[in-house]
Amino acid sequence: MPLKPALLQLLPKEVQILLLTAGGSGTDAELKRLLGGEVAWGELLVALEWERAVPVAWWRLKQLGASASTPGGAALERLSRVTEFRAMALEDRLRRTLAGLQEAGIPVILLKGAGMALTVYSSFTERPMGDIDLLVSPHHARRAWDMALAQGWVWDDYTYPEGHYQAHHHLPPLFDGARTGARLELHTALSLSSHPFAMSFEDAQAVSRVVPGWEDGRTRVLDTEHTLIHIAVHFAWAHLASFGIWRLARDLDALSRSGIDWGRAVEVATRYRAEPALFWSLSLASALSGVDVAPAGVLAELAPRRAPWMLNMLERHMAMHVVSRVTPCPSEKLRRLMWSLALSPARTATSDARPWDSEPSRLPAVYSGEMGLLNRIRSQWSHARDWRRYLGALGGRATA
Repeated sequence: MPLKPALLQLLPKEVQILLLTAGGSGTDAELKRLLGGEVAWGELLVALEWERAVPVAWWRLKQLGASASTPGGAALERLSRVTEFRAMALEDRLRRTLAGLQEAGIPVILLKGAGMALTVYSSFTERPMGDIDLLVSPHHARRAWDMALAQGWVWDDYTYPEGHYQAHHHLPPLFDGARTGARLELHTALSLSSHPFAMSFEDAQAVSRVVPGWEDGRTRVLDTEHTLIHIAVHFAWAHLASFGIWRLARDLDALSRSGIDWGRAVEVATRYRAEPALFWSLSLASALSGVDVAPAGVLAELAPRRAPWMLNMLERHMAMHVVSRVTPCPSEKLRRLMWSLALSPARTATSDARPWDSEPSRLPAVYSGEMGLLNRIRSQWSHARDWRRYLGALGGRATA
């Protein structure tokens, strides 16, 4: 499914540039067109940093004529160098942590960015990330945690109390004591327990392979098809399809180049009821970044069984909200309803819990519905212009 300019144009110009830098040379013409006009470089920098896209995106923009001699370009150049240094520091921290786990005899599976950076990308700079996600057996989790603390990882027990993570799929996050900004999460399951893809360590190990360079056999990554499902579920379910779209698009492209068995991918997605998550991840990445990964027949097989007009409306809504800093819909309740229509949690979830239940909402009371009826009406009236803009975009023509 190719790039859909009509969908892309629902987003601010700077977000469009961000998303297009995740694609290949097929988006060059559109990127040049956007860069040829007026660009709010401060907003672009914020968008790139929000999605952790700075070094790769800036390299891409320079290839298309953006200059470090301009104020906006100079700021991106400086931030890119800082980010590249952090990426190298993150790689060093990961390798030392893996060596410690290896020495302690603790098997580990590298997830998402950490796993992909050491397998399908050429360097950590090519795959920016803020977290290191490692899957360990619950039987070894406490020992792995103690080993990490001994290596200089630090636990902020005030901000991340242990009690909050009793039923979580990972332990409280740890932070690099050297203040590089690196964060370590030790997982005991793949996903939130409310999603069927919350595989155990043993199940994940059965579909994993050894990381090149770590032939001891204790350091592994998920195979290609399970990695594909994992990143799709993480984006569309855990992050409500509103954070990580840039990295998702590049990861899908990298996995595709490494070779995906699409028959097996669909079979795995179906087994774990992850078809909606995979469909929206593939279709949004393609439509907004031009990453043409999945054959049309695969998307048709995964597509939710909704009327065409409903799918079109959901697509437009989802496209408008792929970057959580941009939230055109003024109602949190409506956003959750639209997400539920797209992801079908009544069919795909294993419980009544939803992703937003795992983290306290940080939205103001106007969105969360914790106000009296009259105050809610007054507040929503003040957002009348936002409502008109959102509903107008939502009711646009089909984007096929």
